[in-house]
Amino acid sequence: MSNTVRLREHLDSLTGMGKYVDDVSLEGTVYLGVLRSPYARAEVKDVARSDKALLFLDWKNVGVYMPVRPDPRTKNLVKMPVVSDGMVNFVGQPVSAFVVEDKYEVEDILDEVGADYDQLPPVTTIKESLKEEVKIHEKGNVAIDLSLSGGDLEQVANSEVTVERELLQDRIVQHPMEPKGVISYFNGETLTVIGSFQSAFRIRADLQEALGIPPEKIVVYAPQNVGGGFGNKVPAYPEYVLTSIASMRLKRPVKWIETRREHLTNPTQGRGVYSKVRLHARRDGTILGIEGDVVVDLGAYAFTLNTTTPSFIASLLNGPYRMRFAKLRAMGVYTNKPPTGPYRGAGRPEAALILETLVEDLSQELGMDPVEVRKKNFLDGEFTTPLGVKIDRAAYKEMIDRGEMIYRSLKEKYKDKAVSFIAFTEVVRSSPGEGAKVRVGKGEIFVAVGSGPHGQAHRSTFALLVAERLGVDVNRVRVEPNNTSLIKEGIGSFGSRSAAAGGSAVIEATLAVLEKIKSKGMTVEEAINSQEVTEAEVFSKTSDLYTPGVHMAVLDVDKETGMARVLEYWAIDDVGRAIIPSEVEGQIIGGVLQGSSQVLLEGAIYDESGNPVYSSIAESGVPSAVEAVRKVYMETFNTPSHTLSQARGVGEAGTTGALPAVFIALEKGLGKKLKGTPFLPQRYL
Repeated sequence: MSNTVRLREHLDSLTGMGKYVDDVSLEGTVYLGVLRSPYARAEVKDVARSDKALLFLDWKNVGVYMPVRPDPRTKNLVKMPVVSDGMVNFVGQPVSAFVVEDKYEVEDILDEVGADYDQLPPVTTIKESLKEEVKIHEKGNVAIDLSLSGGDLEQVANSEVTVERELLQDRIVQHPMEPKGVISYFNGETLTVIGSFQSAFRIRADLQEALGIPPEKIVVYAPQNVGGGFGNKVPAYPEYVLTSIASMRLKRPVKWIETRREHLTNPTQGRGVYSKVRLHARRDGTILGIEGDVVVDLGAYAFTLNTTTPSFIASLLNGPYRMRFAKLRAMGVYTNKPPTGPYRGAGRPEAALILETLVEDLSQELGMDPVEVRKKNFLDGEFTTPLGVKIDRAAYKEMIDRGEMIYRSLKEKYKDKAVSFIAFTEVVRSSPGEGAKVRVGKGEIFVAVGSGPHGQAHRSTFALLVAERLGVDVNRVRVEPNNTSLIKEGIGSFGSRSAAAGGSAVIEATLAVLEKIKSKGMTVEEAINSQEVTEAEVFSKTSDLYTPGVHMAVLDVDKETGMARVLEYWAIDDVGRAIIPSEVEGQIIGGVLQGSSQVLLEGAIYDESGNPVYSSIAESGVPSAVEAVRKVYMETFNTPSHTLSQARGVGEAGTTGALPAVFIALEKGLGKKLKGTPFLPQRYL
């Protein structure tokens, strides 16, 4: 038996054998085109059609709003229409759609169709939105406004030192290698939807709500390859609903492949967070608590999970420290920009930047070593935060001790460079669990799981977990993820959850199959070769986990120009069981690149009229290979989680750590406090 894992997914991609959604060809396929708003805010007066289109879709014959999974405390929930309901509220919003025989006709029809608009003044910033001098929606611009407090609030009276930070983390365009894409086909009975998805089950639920179709009449799955996601490919989008409606009317497969230009202004974008927060402490460095405001730019509409983001960020502001109290106001406001949504980290990096800059400021205010301040307040075991978040046990003390050793050596090695030291603990969203099925018989071992890979080695990882339990060669296990027709219930891939939740579901199903095989008096080999199939399907319930990290960045900063580059980066993370160590390494390094890029390069910048000032990937600041972080050193601790897989999850750890680590190092190198991200040298000069 060999459990040497050959990463089958990566081999397909490297050899050109991958299959993405645009590679899927169904007989009779027709193509969707979308007319989009050129204005950030306007009334739509008239929409022109084209006689050349097979089907034309506008509000009159669509009349559907996009599903939302809101924070239940949202007071002003405004859903996004699939196509304009008479108003447009961001550049790029769908106004109408059409279907043509040939994909090359799309551009021709876009030249023919159009709309008349009456422009209105837009709201383009969080501060403008809060003033409500211009109200985007009938009930105003504030979607959600929460007062969150907990712990011993009287401890504020013991505060001897207070530091305050005001930050704006500007928007970022989520840039997977493959933009979104979908093929919908209704055969008169069943709607089949194939696309570049992180969560087939979320897509099915959204389409069920939008279209009013029973879930058993919808089959959703991803092709062999999904070229990246970063949170952008979890929910359904207007184009998914439009292709489905079009196919139901034409009884033909309808395909839509997002252009990169469309992607630049389509939902969802990441970040967009303003904060003004104070940290209270005693003069000996003891942190007492935190208070202040966190306001999230939701964009033009409540969309997917964006109204949950303010309270989520607030809940994470405790970080890895023993705080006594928290008193926070968490708000979400509408602006005339595309709706925001989860982007790698999805609140975790935002919270880490807010908190770690405050801890750094505290150490400077007190004249204390930044490591010593963190060590003095660091967690050493399980902890319930003032806002009720339950943090589980991990290698906190061991990690910060090891991090201190590396930090001291870096300070000695790079005496003339900027060196930062930060700490965090990021939630792994393994709740509520995941679904999986394992089937043995007729010459194979087959695994279905709800988690949806979008660049990770899910097939190899889950095959290894099954092979370990059954005692077989890993290459005998076939894995099919992200397909609603194969299991009854699933969740998907986001929030660093796949190894913890998905892995545990696969193990639980495998153990159930193994028990059935034993009860039949068979060996595993006999069961594999039997014409009788033995299978088990489970929904394995798991609760959330916490993955702590200690990260350090070394920056070379030119004070005259403001240009900076990362010379060396260290990431120390407690990952639980590293099922495939090379994949853990890849996830952390990729995350570090994205976190550091948010500081130094990336931003979805809009002008005062609500127009994006970028028109390409390059202009939105995505780093080239030359600009990428070169030297990333990684160490892991392996405190087993309480899940069957013993994994913790690392998909967002690199981004969560790198954002504050690079930001604080940059401040040290410049010798000044910054007001947010991205740092643009022209602003500095």
